[in-house]
This record gives sequence, C-alpha cells and structure tokens, in this order.
Amino acid sequence: MKRVPYVAKWCLCILLTLTFVAATGFVSPSADPVPQKAAKKSDGCPNIADLVKPGPDAADEIQAALPKLIRKTYGKDPHYKVWEAKRIFSLADPDSSPYSDIAKQQCGEEVANQSWLVDLFFPEFLPSASLSQGQIFVAKTKKGWVAWYRYH
Repeated sequence: MKRVPYVAKWCLCILLTLTFVAATGFVSPSADPVPQKAAKKSDGCPNIADLVKPGPDAADEIQAALPKLIRKTYGKDPHYKVWEAKRIFSLADPDSSPYSDIAKQQCGEEVANQSWLVDLFFPEFLPSASLSQGQIFVAKTKKGWVAWYRYH
C-alpha cells in the first residue's frame, strides 16, 4: 500500500476546509462588514431653527389648525372632509412611544421632542378599520402649525 505524503494530506485538508467555507458561507463576520449610512431624514422635516416651543394651549391650537392641516396633508378627497381628532399628545411625553421613536427616526430627537401626534378618525372610510384611521405629526413653527409627516 502506497503512503500519501504528509504535505499532500495537509493540502487536502486545507482544500476541503476552504471548499466547505465557500459552499456554506460559514465565515466569521468582521467588526463592520458593511458600513452603515446615517439615517436619512424625511424631506418633510421642519427646520430646527424655525421651531417654536409649544405652550400649554398647544392641543387647542392644533385642534383649531386641523381643518387646514388635514386638507393640506390628505388632499381634496371627499372621504377626508369628515374627521374626528381622537387624541392629540406631545411626543416629548415618555408614554408617546412608538410614535416618538418614529419621529426621532424621521427627523431627529430635537424635532421629535417639539412635535405632537394627532390621531384621526375618518368615518367615511368605514367599515375599513385601516383606512378610517390616520396619524399626523405636527410641530409649531414661526409660520404656525405644520404637519410634517403622515404616518397613516
């Protein structure tokens, strides 16, 4: 019986290992395999320099501005003419998650902390539970209240 030289066995082991790694993708991940891009902010984000800190009457101010904000955000579809604001709350409130997290992802923490969420109901879309609901993110700027993001 012919003996296979030690070097040949070693080369065969290396070759089999490399074949296994290539076939299965079993490779130790590097510390940063793909460089991550910074989160892109939403195009509708208000300019931080234009933000005005909302006062204690912010919810009432938003309620008064809603007809204009809804028309601008949802368009002229007649199904959006009848609406009800179910909730209006500050995204600076610790209980505002997951909406505050969405705002931070869209426009950053500074904008999120000065923004409010309006939870809307559009009865003309019933019986659709999904279409009859809406959420808009609003912030007070030097020009008044603006809806900067439509979540639903």
